[in-house]
Amino acid sequence: MIFRSYSKTNLLIIVLLAFFLFKRLYGRFWNPNLVVTFFDVGQGDSALVQFPYGSTLLIDGGGGWKSWDMGTRVLIPELSRLGILRLDHVVLSHPDNDHALGLGAVLKWLKVGELWLHKNLSYSPKKRILAEIEQLSDSRGVKKNLVGGVIRRTISKVDMDLIPLGNQKSSRNDQALIVVLRFGKCQMLFTGDIEKESERELIERFREKFHLLKVPHHGSLTSSGWKFLSSISPNWAVISVGFKNTYGHPRKEVLNRYKSLGVQLFRTDFHGALRFTFTPSGEMRCESFLGDCGIGKCD
Repeated sequence: MIFRSYSKTNLLIIVLLAFFLFKRLYGRFWNPNLVVTFFDVGQGDSALVQFPYGSTLLIDGGGGWKSWDMGTRVLIPELSRLGILRLDHVVLSHPDNDHALGLGAVLKWLKVGELWLHKNLSYSPKKRILAEIEQLSDSRGVKKNLVGGVIRRTISKVDMDLIPLGNQKSSRNDQALIVVLRFGKCQMLFTGDIEKESERELIERFREKFHLLKVPHHGSLTSSGWKFLSSISPNWAVISVGFKNTYGHPRKEVLNRYKSLGVQLFRTDFHGALRFTFTPSGEMRCESFLGDCGIGKCD
């Protein structure tokens, strides 16, 4: 009788373990949806794209300090929790510390397939963090791609455009490598810290709406111009920003622009990490640390 009870208990444990393993594997490798997660990295940027059926892309790595960085403290634990030990693609929008510093830990501790950088890395003087990232990627055998013109990749029915903006005379923020994703009817735009010059360039380049926008430059006054927002007409927008940061981001004037245009706005300093799921049929869903935050359609 004791043996029979023990066997049933073991069987229940095995069934539960198998269920959770299947759920994890399904979410990681058999999920037909496109999933975008904005990590809460304080005053910085980092977003994970999980393509249908398992491929991965990390855009920026957050900031920190030399002895305390968001890659070690946030990204590695969160990626491990998601079962991600390899990143197929890593994109650095531009080498400011709040976007680049955390990539050091990512390159050191995870297997990375490709690193994408803006070809026009003509900063004077060249930022030390960029040199460190390039040196680390070389030592780890990561394929490094310098993007000088628009590159399109199709990954599991998702079109990914890598677009280098600005020129040698542009500000560092405007010399950005941005990412556009198109999945069925749904379109997403990741803007780094672009300012007015690059926003004008995008207005000329795009004649289409976007369903999800990564708000440029943490909601600063130098970005999110009326013409730019009216041109791309996003449904949802995410501000990656630190709680009570010293820059005053996001600015009230910028928030009012989004509100006036009817854009549903999310903030990592309030909502925490945010996850957006896009289905092949064009449905989209938002989840945050605080709970469900919306559903919609890409139309």
